[in-house]
Amino acid sequence: MTGLATLIVPLVALAQEKKADDKEREEKKDEAKEKKEDAKDKAEDAIDGNVVDGPGTDNSQDRRQDRRRDGGK
Repeated sequence: MTGLATLIVPLVALAQEKKADDKEREEKKDEAKEKKEDAKDKAEDAIDGNVVDGPGTDNSQDRRQDRRRDGGK
């Protein structure tokens, strides 16, 4: 019985450590996801608030054509 108890105690402690590590890993994963979403939101806000239009918009294409005309003179 004593031998069995000496084996069970470390196994229980190991299982508790693993659960704590898994929980910590999940928390870090959630934090990383939140940071990624925040960065994405900030990038969208920067594009919306920026004077320069994003690539592929009508205004950016017009400016590009204007630069080509002006550069050829």
